[in-house]
Amino acid sequence: MFSAFDHAMMSQALRLAKLGQYTVAPNPLVGCVITLDGQIIGQGQHQQAGSAHAEVHALAKVDELVQKGELQRAQLAYACAYVTLEPCSHTGRTGPCADALIKAGIGQVIIAMQDPFEQVAGRGIAKLEAAGVKVKVGLLEAEARVINRHFLSIVERQRPFVTAKLATSLDGKIALANGVSQWITLAPARQDVQRHRAQHACILTGSQTVIHDDPQLNVRLADAPPDLIQTLALNPVAQFSQPLRAIIDSHNVLDEKYQIIGKATPSSPTHVFNATNTQLSANGKCDLHDVMTQLAQRQISSVWVEAGAGLVGALLTAQLVDELIIYQAPMLLGDAAKDAIHLPTLTAMTQRIELDITDTRMIGRDIKHTCNVIYPKG
Repeated sequence: MFSAFDHAMMSQALRLAKLGQYTVAPNPLVGCVITLDGQIIGQGQHQQAGSAHAEVHALAKVDELVQKGELQRAQLAYACAYVTLEPCSHTGRTGPCADALIKAGIGQVIIAMQDPFEQVAGRGIAKLEAAGVKVKVGLLEAEARVINRHFLSIVERQRPFVTAKLATSLDGKIALANGVSQWITLAPARQDVQRHRAQHACILTGSQTVIHDDPQLNVRLADAPPDLIQTLALNPVAQFSQPLRAIIDSHNVLDEKYQIIGKATPSSPTHVFNATNTQLSANGKCDLHDVMTQLAQRQISSVWVEAGAGLVGALLTAQLVDELIIYQAPMLLGDAAKDAIHLPTLTAMTQRIELDITDTRMIGRDIKHTCNVIYPKG
C-alpha cells in the first residue's frame, strides 16, 4: 500500500513534528512534507499552539516556488502531502488545514493517523475526499502515536501522560540514610533531565522534597543540552514557556519561604494542591486522581515527576505513572540508604508492576532506562 519513498517522506514528517516538542503543548506535534515528482517542494512543522499549523508552513514554501515561477500551480494536482496527523477541519485559533490543502490544489494526502480530537475525528479526511483529494491513512501510525502520547492521553483518557524520574544507585537507592543525595548522578544525566523538564507541561513534586531540597524545579536553559537550544532555534515563531510547577501538600505545611512558591511568577508559575482545593482520599492525603483531573482541566497534557519515594510509590499504586525514566549511577549505597520507591507489600507475584524497557543508553557514566509501566490486571 505504501512505497519505500512514502515511508521515507513520512519519516521526515515525523522528524519535523518532533521539532515542536518543547513549544506546541497542549497541541499535538505535527509535521508535513509535500512532494512532486519524487522531490520535496515544501515542508514544515507546527511550532507553537495558536500559530500556523504544519500544513500551512509547508504550503507557504510551495507558494514561494509558485511566486518565483519555478512551479506551476496546476502541477500541484500531482503533488502529495505527507502529514503525521489528520489535517484539521474546524476553525480554532487558526483556519482548517484541510481547506488549505484543497485550496492549494494538492492531489493526494497521506496521513499517519486519524486525529481523535472530537472536532476533527475523521472530518478532515472526509472533507479532503469530498473535494476529490486522494487520501491514504495509517503510514507509520505507531510511530505517530508515540510522539503524540501526551496529546493522545488528554484526548483519549482525559488525563495527562505521567512520566516519573528516578536517579538511583545500582542498588536502587536515592540518598544516604542521613538524606544526602547530591550527587548520585553526574552532570550529563542532570543536563538530560533539563531536556525532559522542557518537554513537559508540568513538573510535579511533593511537600517533603520541597522541605528537604528547596528546589526551583524549573528549566534552566543555560544548563540545557545543546540540541534543546538548537531545536528551539528551528522554531522561529515559537516562544519557550516554563512548565507549571505543581506540589502535593496534603497537610498545608508549605509557605512562601520555599523558593518554588516564594519566587513563583506568571512566567514561572507554581500551583499547590492541598486540603483546601483538592479532594482527599481515605488516608487524608490529596486524591491523586483528582490532581490529574484538575491538571487536565488546565490543559496540562504531560506531567514530569521529580519526587521522593512516597509520592512516586503513591502514583504507581494509583496506576497513574505511564513511563519511568531511571538514571542509574555505578555505585552502591547499602541497605541503610533510602529506597527509590515505597510500594505496599505484595502477597502474590500477580500483583507486581512490570516494566517494558523501551530504551537503554549511557549518559556519561550513568545508565538511563526508559520504561513503559505495565500494571497488573484486575
